[in-house]
Parts: sequence; C-alpha cells; structure tokens
Amino acid sequence: MSLLRRLANETAIYGMSHILPKVLHYILFTVYLTYTFDDTSDYGIYNDLYAYSSVILILLIGRMETAFFRFSSRDEDPKAVFSSALIPITIVCILFLFFANNCKQFIANILEYPDSAHYVVWFAFILVFDALVALPFARFRMENKPYRFLFFRLLNVGLSIFFVLFFLEICPRFIENGWTGLEKIMFLDKRLDYVFFSNLLASTILFIALIPEIIRDGIQFNGALWKKMAVYSLPLVVVGIAGSFNQTFGVPLQKFFLGSDTIDNLANAGIYGAALKIALLLNLFTVAFNYAAEPFFFKQFAAKENKAIYGLVSLAFTIVACTVVMGIHFYIDILQFIIGDNYRGAIYLVPILLFAYLFLGLYYNFSIWYKLVDKTHIGSIISIIGALITFVISILFLGSVGYEASAWAALACYGFMAAAGLLTGKFYYPIDYPIGKIVLYIGVTVLLVLLSNLIKAQEFSLVISLLIHTVIIIAFLFAIIIKEKELISAFKV
Repeated sequence: MSLLRRLANETAIYGMSHILPKVLHYILFTVYLTYTFDDTSDYGIYNDLYAYSSVILILLIGRMETAFFRFSSRDEDPKAVFSSALIPITIVCILFLFFANNCKQFIANILEYPDSAHYVVWFAFILVFDALVALPFARFRMENKPYRFLFFRLLNVGLSIFFVLFFLEICPRFIENGWTGLEKIMFLDKRLDYVFFSNLLASTILFIALIPEIIRDGIQFNGALWKKMAVYSLPLVVVGIAGSFNQTFGVPLQKFFLGSDTIDNLANAGIYGAALKIALLLNLFTVAFNYAAEPFFFKQFAAKENKAIYGLVSLAFTIVACTVVMGIHFYIDILQFIIGDNYRGAIYLVPILLFAYLFLGLYYNFSIWYKLVDKTHIGSIISIIGALITFVISILFLGSVGYEASAWAALACYGFMAAAGLLTGKFYYPIDYPIGKIVLYIGVTVLLVLLSNLIKAQEFSLVISLLIHTVIIIAFLFAIIIKEKELISAFKV
C-alpha cells in the first residue's frame, strides 16, 4: 500500500472518528439550539464562553499531545512519554480548579456575567476533565486505534445530546403530563444553563470511563524527558492560543467592540456565530485531515521517507477543500435551513469564511515542517502575528462595519499564516509544493464562486439555480479527473 493510500485510509478512518461526533454535536448545538433559542443573545453567550474555554484548555494541556507524538514516535519509551506528560497536566488542573472556585465571582464580573458565577465553576470542571482525557485520545491515534477513539468520542457527544434533550425536551413534557417528581431535578433558572450542565455531566462520565486508560501503564515520570517535552511544546502553546484566538474569538471581540450594549452585541454575535457554523462544515474536513496527517507525517519523517509526499498531500487537500467550498456556497439556499430563521442575517459572509478556512487548512499543510524539525518557536511567531492581524482589524472596524469585520479578519489572518508557513519552511525544511497548481485551483474556485453570485442575482427558480450549480461542480470534478490522473492514481496504488 502506498504512503498516500495509507494517509487516505487514515484520513477516512479518523475523519469518521472526528467528523461523526462533530456532526452529531453540530446537529444539536447548531441546528437544535438556533431553532430552540429565539433570543440570539443566548447563542452569543454560548459561543462566547466556549471561545474562552478553547484557550484555557490549551493552557491546561500544554500541547503535550503533540509532544507525545514527537517523542514517542522516535527513540523514547511511549509509556514514559505518556506518564511524564500526564503528571504535570494533572497538577496544573488541580491548581486551576482551586483558582476558579475561589475567584469565580471575580472572573464572572470580568466576563460581564455577574449573576452567573456558577458558569465559572462548571466550565472549570469541564475543562479539567477534557484536559485529562486529551492524552488517552492522542495515544489512540498514535497506536492506530481509531475505533476506540471513535467510541469514546461518540460517548461524549452522545451523552451531551442525551442530557440536553432530557432536560430541555423530555422532562418538561413529562412534567406537563403530571410527573411532578421530575421538578426536583429541574433546578436551574435558564434553559441555556441546562446546555452547560449537560456538557459537565458528559465530560465527567467520559473522564470516569477513561480512568483505566489513563492509569494503564502506571507512573513512570522522567524529569529530564519532561523538560525536553516542555521546551518543545511551549512554543506550541503560544501557537495554540493564537490559533484558538483566531478561530473562536470573533464573538468575544464582538461582545466588547461592536458598539452597542453587551446584550445587543451578544445578539449580533449569535447571528455571526451561526453563519460561522455553516462555514465550519469545511473545517470539519480540515481538522479530520490534520488528525490523521500529524501522526502520519511524524512517522514518515522518522522513517526518512521522500519529502515529495508532502507536496502531493497539499495538492490533494486543496482540490478537496475547493470542492467543499463550492459545494457549500452553491447549495447555501438549502444549507441555510441548518440554522433558525433569526440567525440567517449573516449568511452572506459564508463564502469569506470558507476561503478563510481553506487557507487555514493550507497552513496546517505548509507549517508541519516546524514540528518535524523542532522549530516550534517559528510557529509561535507566525501565530502571534496572525492573532495581531485578527485583533487589529476587529478593533478598527467592528464598530463601523459590524460583524462583517470578523470574517475579513479571519481571511486576512489565515491567508497570512499560510503564506508565512510556506515561505519560512523554504529556509528550514524545503519542500517542493506544487504552488502553481494550488494557486490555480484556488483562483478557479474564486471565479466560480463569483459566477455563482451572478447566477443567483438572476433570480432563477431554486430548481434551475441548483441544476446550473450542479453542472458547474460536475464539470470542475471532471476537469480534475482529466488533469490529475497521476495524483489520483497515487492514492489508488
């Protein structure tokens, strides 16, 4: 089996392992919530709190999952690597819980949720449990156990879905039918609170289920090894924080800088967040690819395989991502029904966000070199500059342009990061990427998206419009089959 075929298989397996839980999560927390919560500020609060959570989770884990890939794939004992990473994470988690519990009101005031200090405690426990299971999930990937990975991912999402529906749908209906005893467990004031509480219950159960996996190899802490891992991963923490800021902090920035009061800003942020979720359909593929590609690339580097494979992978990614961009944009008239009526005001931003995520995927491809050759500080510099681009554009334009500024900020940020990852790699770990073809396919995709906008402006019936768009995307795929026979055959061998 060829290396590209192996990557394709692993991407398919990990794609299912990653995307299936994400799709279930997407259905509940995008489709269901935008239809259930008429007040868009509730969805704004939801996105706001999970944006902060994504940054804190990176701090708690310390990017030790990537360090685990790096050191266990080479000459270190995987058991010692796992344990040497887990013990510091556990200590940091305990300290974080203590801080969050004792400063919950102070933190709630800063976040402008003074009446919801319990959110701070709940999210502290959610994040701690999620941090403690991060390494077991990484080990599943490293040991090629995608089905165990999938099972526990589905368990987490399945429990979240069950508890949300139990509290928001099942219990109220039973209470209406005379089951008054259930009122004792319906002790929260806000419907949104049950969403967060359900996440807490699911994370707790998942952590308990994974305890045997966490303690499987006992304690083998190696201080010298941990220091090497910390030096390697510290710049990646900066990369992760900056990356999380770029991906999730559109809503928190809108909360503070859109120009209205906090509630109005959160309401508008909820509308933007819903449009963002449609564009995230592309990001599901991007992240699934990265899940498979990261350990795959580490293994190939350790085996000193031909570097040409990186260029072929980037080209294949570009073709698939461009196809997804067109697919989402061409059929947006149908896909818009994913979100509720009140949340469709920012649909016009989806194409901008799609191209932003396309460049993010290219950045994952172009920047793998700094993890392979232990130059992670370069990645941190690129990510910091990207975060500054996001922050500056948001500060300067959110007040005057509105939430559209966040979409353009994302595109500018990820476009810069992809270019920077490519150019810096030429100095440290030169890879012959087929840049001409990559630019060509992106350019064609831009032109076809613009053509799509012209077609939609003609106000054809929905059926005629969909037929025209279907013909266009089939023609694009047919051209790919004709032009890229060599690439396609490389994935078949």
